[in-house]
Amino acid sequence: PNEDPRNPRPDIVAFVLDDIPPLDGRMWEALPNIERTFVRQGLEFTDAHSETPTCTPGRAGLLTGQHTQHHGAYRTDGSNFDSSGTVATALQSEGYHTIMVGKYVNQFDRAWDKHPTGWDEFNGYGGGYYDYDLYRNGVQEHHGKRPRDYSTDVIARITRQSLDKAPAGKPLFAWIAPYSMHKPWSVAPRHRKSRQCRIPRWKPPGYMERNVRDKPAYVGDRKIKWRKGYDLTRVCRGMLSVDEMIGDVVRKLKKLGRLENSMLILTSDNGMAFGSQRFLHDKKAPYGTQVPLMMRWPRLLGTVPKSVGERVQNIDLAPTLCDIAGCTLGPFSNGSLRADGVSLVKLMTGQRKRLKRSAVITSYQDVARVPRYWS
Repeated sequence: PNEDPRNPRPDIVAFVLDDIPPLDGRMWEALPNIERTFVRQGLEFTDAHSETPTCTPGRAGLLTGQHTQHHGAYRTDGSNFDSSGTVATALQSEGYHTIMVGKYVNQFDRAWDKHPTGWDEFNGYGGGYYDYDLYRNGVQEHHGKRPRDYSTDVIARITRQSLDKAPAGKPLFAWIAPYSMHKPWSVAPRHRKSRQCRIPRWKPPGYMERNVRDKPAYVGDRKIKWRKGYDLTRVCRGMLSVDEMIGDVVRKLKKLGRLENSMLILTSDNGMAFGSQRFLHDKKAPYGTQVPLMMRWPRLLGTVPKSVGERVQNIDLAPTLCDIAGCTLGPFSNGSLRADGVSLVKLMTGQRKRLKRSAVITSYQDVARVPRYWS
């Protein structure tokens, strides 16, 4: 149905990064579109976390608003992820035109359903920079090793095309998920020698900590490396193509007359330790849960930058979007009647300073060098 012009629901565009922590904002300074759109004009949740520090469980939590033990995607392999109850299905049922472009869950190529429920237009895959298969509304499309196959640029092109085709009379929900900057941190050819990413090394408190007697034994087993701090140059150079994509999307929304009432979101499926407590290129310990969570929506939030310090989680995003759009999450096929996360709208508007919960859950239930934990 056409929207009521007196009270239109916002278009919602979420940029979901891969393995990117907030890094106290130092990298955003080298990324002009992210800085302009989110840092200078948006709201930042400064204590945002993924419930679990791995890709597929984090993505499932973002999409469903459920704890890991409820959505069931415990491991990196997401081929069996149940997509029947997500924020996409909820928004679609309320008249939103839904678009997915990019990484859906890991090992998506093994999934039996190549066009998951809830997406009017689905262009998804399991990840990769080159030599991958993208499934466009269920049809397999191979991309090779040419420069034009670099996945972030492919995702950007498809996103622009999808926005152009979106029905003008319907609100829009777009989930844009580049592979950047997951290992192996591949950089677009045009950015490999960029001088734009001259940022200080990452050396936070606890970096390559020497005295770890108060930490689990598996922390002490790790060697101390990179004593001078973590060099973020390659990660930042890989993010330059993501930054260009965000700029392209903002310009496209403006051209289509949608930007004024668009809620833009920047977050990640999980973080990365980058040296915290001796975890270098790893994220599976509790030190890899912090993620960026920034929003820009001038109609509700204005354009003066602001921050919220309350601890929030990835499972809070889907309930927040449904609170804004008027949809309902649940009941789910696993028997849960409602989402586990909570809406952040009152925190966003300043109507509330704290959430009505005493604790959040952090867990890791996959198989790796880190023991399974639940806290």
